[in-house]
Amino acid sequence: MAHKKQNSKASSARPNPKAVERDEADKSKPAASTEPSKGPQKIGGHAQDSSADKARRASDAVLGDIIGMAKPIAIPDLPEDELELSVGEDRKRLLLQGVLLLLAVLALLFLTFWFGVVANASGNVWFLLALILSLTAAWFVSKRMGRFLGKFFMKTGVVDFGSKYVYIYEKSDPKEATVVTYKDVKFYKTVRQGNSIRLLLWGDWVKHPSGYLYVGITRPFMADTLGSLETQICETLARHHVKEKK
Repeated sequence: MAHKKQNSKASSARPNPKAVERDEADKSKPAASTEPSKGPQKIGGHAQDSSADKARRASDAVLGDIIGMAKPIAIPDLPEDELELSVGEDRKRLLLQGVLLLLAVLALLFLTFWFGVVANASGNVWFLLALILSLTAAWFVSKRMGRFLGKFFMKTGVVDFGSKYVYIYEKSDPKEATVVTYKDVKFYKTVRQGNSIRLLLWGDWVKHPSGYLYVGITRPFMADTLGSLETQICETLARHHVKEKK
């Protein structure tokens, strides 16, 4: 946002006594603050961010409330919009599942090492095949572990609803969010299942063969918030004239 610069005029060479009195009176008055008032919280932003701003956002993400809900922040390279509703992840679930998957990866890597030692000593082809399978399983589990822990440490949410755009965070990096306008969302549907809400979105931008994009909101440690959250999601989409699929 460009700021207007104020140019000061040069004073006259000879001081005027009345002018001096006015200046002293003005100095005694409190100066008006030039800091802009804090308006509605925004999401998205431009890529022209200084390194200091990026470092500050990174430190805020790490040093913030680790267990608490993530607060939406400006994300470079995404369209800027005023935030109306932010749906965050259950961060306790992300941490717990991430740690469990990390232990699973370590166990699979140890198993892979053991299969390699036994296959080398015995020459049994089946142990070599088991080594390949365990190594493949470790790769897939590590990818899922990286998604959970990445979302946890980067404080990435599930979906944000702005005044113009919908931001869907399928990956841990918020810069890779899927951003669509409300008019591009033809229909929506919410399905409540236990400790989760399944948000289904239809539109021409959906690449999945089913025709809709599935957004999972799973909150085992925050199940008491699901009822009001589902109502808020439906009200936000209805306010932007998105029809519910029957």
